[in-house]
Amino acid sequence: MRRRAALILAGLALPAAARAQGSAPRPRGELWFDPTQLPSFTGTVERYLPNPRGETDALIFREGPQIVFPPDVADAVRQAAPAGRPLVVWGIRARNAPVITMLAFAPASDQPPTVVDRLYWRLGGRLPQERATQLTVSGTVKQPYYAPQGEVAGAILEDGTVVLVPQGTAEGVKDLLKAGATLTAEGMGQAGEGGRALLAGALGESPEALKPIAPPR
Repeated sequence: MRRRAALILAGLALPAAARAQGSAPRPRGELWFDPTQLPSFTGTVERYLPNPRGETDALIFREGPQIVFPPDVADAVRQAAPAGRPLVVWGIRARNAPVITMLAFAPASDQPPTVVDRLYWRLGGRLPQERATQLTVSGTVKQPYYAPQGEVAGAILEDGTVVLVPQGTAEGVKDLLKAGATLTAEGMGQAGEGGRALLAGALGESPEALKPIAPPR
């Protein structure tokens, strides 16, 4: 299944010569395929989400779904739809979770779409870098944070803080990542104007209950 998905995504990618020109969004007319033939999803932007590198690479619709996109198009997406405004997204929805990998976007369906010319569907690109700092965050879980393929990969708190967990460990801490759970997390990440995000090394219901996350079996 994963190999098939990879082949589908690769088939939608632009030719190498086009990718070499950079990864800025492209007008529809420059592409060899019509992005509006892809499934479309419309919602109101509730907030933009950071990752532990300090980049913006996702948003959540007020209606619930999570949208992921490359951080280098974040400014263009935000300009098209600031928080509180509607956005139309063309892309690929995970089979078992409300998460969509963006391939094109527009402020409205009657406006020409802008196309994302590289796919952003590997969770590893969100991991903290050397300049990350130690953070401790607490709050109530708004909803799980999903990998583009649909697996639970962490949690989004009510204030927009993103808590990722190491790959393969979510099952062991799933009760702490559910909507409505009280969560404290400690790990490396970034905090700035775009919000807070970290890769957790320890989780608990409170600062006093923090426990290291067990490695995947």
